Amino acid sequence: MKKALIILFIFFQIFHSCKNSETDITESFEFAVYDNKPIFVDEYLYDKENKNGIKIRSNQTEWYLIDWNGNGIYNEIGIDYYGVKSPFKRRPILSLLEQSNMLNHNEVTYSIENKTGFKELNKTVFVPQNGISYISDFIPIELSDGNTINSDIFKDYDKTVIYYWATWCAPCVEKLEQVELNRKKLELQKVNFVPIYYGCSYGDVIKLNEKKGLNFNPIEVSNRSAISYQLAGLPETYVFDSNGKLIAEHFDVE
Repeated sequence: MKKALIILFIFFQIFHSCKNSETDITESFEFAVYDNKPIFVDEYLYDKENKNGIKIRSNQTEWYLIDWNGNGIYNEIGIDYYGVKSPFKRRPILSLLEQSNMLNHNEVTYSIENKTGFKELNKTVFVPQNGISYISDFIPIELSDGNTINSDIFKDYDKTVIYYWATWCAPCVEKLEQVELNRKKLELQKVNFVPIYYGCSYGDVIKLNEKKGLNFNPIEVSNRSAISYQLAGLPETYVFDSNGKLIAEHFDVE
């Protein structure tokens, strides 16, 4: 009996060690930086720096610890950062590490704590104000008028492009003009293009439609869904297949 317990203990230690080695994957990311802080809006205006991070995975949720000062330590409170990114993003959105931190994945909120080295998830009450959010699957999109975009938008299309934009975003407007010019082509390709505005007014959208000759339905995302879909900067693109699986976060009209 004693021998069996010893063998079981050794097996548990080996299993635990292997499990940790599989979850701690080191990656490098480029961030726009100003005043030694990451910037996620108008990134092209700022100098870029490479930072190393470790990716941690629990069940289907992934998050990153970023070694901000480059000393090889990834969990220094008030110095290092934690963050998340959806599958096709080039780098995570970050927030400064505190004793207790929260992240949202597909509108489920988890806390990561200092006492576990920020490497374990604890499910908690959903916090829509938490900006550290990402999606890996389609979740219904709540609009500012109270309506909801559900998965039935995927039927009859090979691809559905959810495109978050604003009137003040020049690349956004350019993309809308391209889509308008290629509307028939996209219909033949069974592509459903759904533009949803954020961070601008309904009046500005109507004026832009009239000025540019656009024929898009002006719908606005709610703040809750804007956070869930990680709208830290615009434009943001999510491409889903006919089954609602996220397949890309970039879309070229041509």
